[in-house]
Amino acid sequence: MSRRAAVVVAAASVLPALLAVSSASADDPTAAELESRIVATRQQLNGLYAQAAAANERVNGATLQLQEAEAQLKRNRSVEAKASSSYDQQRSVVEAMTVEQQLNGSTSQAKLSVLQGAEPAQVLEDVTSLSAIDEAMTAQLDTLDASRTVLDSATRAVEADVRQRRDALADRKSARGQIDDAIAQAESLADQMAAERDGLVRQLARAQNTSLAEASDRIDQIDEQVDQSGPTVPGGGGGGTTQPTTPTAPAPTTQPTPKPTPTPTAPPATDPPPASSSAVEKAIAYAKAQLGEKYAWGGAGPSSWDCSGLTMRAWQSAGVSLSHYAPSQYTATKKVSVGTIKRGDLLFWSNGSASSIYHVAIYLGGGQMIHAPRPGRTVEIVPVSYWIKPDLASRPG
Repeated sequence: MSRRAAVVVAAASVLPALLAVSSASADDPTAAELESRIVATRQQLNGLYAQAAAANERVNGATLQLQEAEAQLKRNRSVEAKASSSYDQQRSVVEAMTVEQQLNGSTSQAKLSVLQGAEPAQVLEDVTSLSAIDEAMTAQLDTLDASRTVLDSATRAVEADVRQRRDALADRKSARGQIDDAIAQAESLADQMAAERDGLVRQLARAQNTSLAEASDRIDQIDEQVDQSGPTVPGGGGGGTTQPTTPTAPAPTTQPTPKPTPTPTAPPATDPPPASSSAVEKAIAYAKAQLGEKYAWGGAGPSSWDCSGLTMRAWQSAGVSLSHYAPSQYTATKKVSVGTIKRGDLLFWSNGSASSIYHVAIYLGGGQMIHAPRPGRTVEIVPVSYWIKPDLASRPG
């Protein structure tokens, strides 16, 4: 054999060794175990993003409560200012009448107490025992006492508004902290997954006796199937993620035990009539025009969205006003049974009650819906069955 031929033969024998993966040993995890691990890790990542999205709805709710509290505080402060002005005017009248009676020689300790800042009720109690005080003074003191009652009531309302605003601010800060925590965990997990990917590809290639490229493609396929099946349920609702279907990746060996949740309030026995077809089509057309646009915290357009921001703007385009908060959208619209939903209806996911709603979508008919799902994904049309079944539904318009 020539030297050139020997080199070619040697190279041909070395190249497969460089490209091939050594065969699996008895101690290596099986392909099923590796795929189960891939599914579980991807579900964990998606679940963290879903927790962040649910916390975003809490931010929306706290923001709405804050806006309402500030508007009410502004109104009540106006009422308080008017009540204070009225009280001051009535007190000035009483003081003037008291001075006049002093000048007329009918001074009493009861009348002087007005000038010394005594409460109207106490002054009234003192003066009613004195026949020297005429009916005009008594009537004026009654008016002063009533003015003080109005002022006290207005002051208490302002104090309640201040507390409500403070609580809304605290809730919004807490929810934003939950978003930050969930995203930080998700990013850390994503970095870990990226760092471990090469080793996982090699393990899977050995277990399946395939090439590295085929093993890498298989991991991508599993990840995409898990992504399309929806995230796990945020807020302790239990495992609700649909597993990949073709080819089937084994489910994780352990699943959390679902926590019992209260049954949502049943919708009325007779569903309300649907909104006008033109309104429904306007809302759906608006939502479809946003397909492919990214998810963003608090997003309400024009090019980024969260779930309730998309539904709010879509129905706003059809002349229906909704707030940027999924639970409020449910309470502000007509309740319908999930089993009788129609095109344009809103679908909701909750942990058992309207106040715990964490996601909303628009039903398109034919088992399809459009929504802004979560960070890392865009506005999309998916089957309603892609995730867990919605437990609440309502009809705008």
